[in-house]
Amino acid sequence: MVLPPGWRAEGTGWAGQYGDDGRLEPALVMSPDPRSWAVDPSLPGAFVGLSAATARRTGPAGFLAERPHADCVAAPLRRTWQGSVEWTVATYACPTGRPLIVEAAGLAGGATGLLYVQLTPPPDRGGDFVDAVLAGVRTR
Repeated sequence: MVLPPGWRAEGTGWAGQYGDDGRLEPALVMSPDPRSWAVDPSLPGAFVGLSAATARRTGPAGFLAERPHADCVAAPLRRTWQGSVEWTVATYACPTGRPLIVEAAGLAGGATGLLYVQLTPPPDRGGDFVDAVLAGVRTR
């Protein structure tokens, strides 16, 4: 993962996503303050997860469709190639909580799985920032 300047990453498991071995599938949170990102809607950051099980069940657009944000206004889906991944990107403008939520999903190379990114960019950054974050996602 290539991190934006001033951000750091902390690894974790993807809550609710279990691999064939019964263990949580891999995930990380990146932000200027990864431990506070989930509870502080003013803090920019991202969750990045990789799921082989999800890739067997659905594709990127199908996965994003399962994640509605009822109080938010959705922009049309867009597709972008960043790194070696074709991402499907959904953007939501929200009246409460995080003002902008970006969700992206794509298939990782080989049989690795579905990559998922939920991103809240800094308020003064737009689509170029989102694409730069997506371009920095790597699997091994």
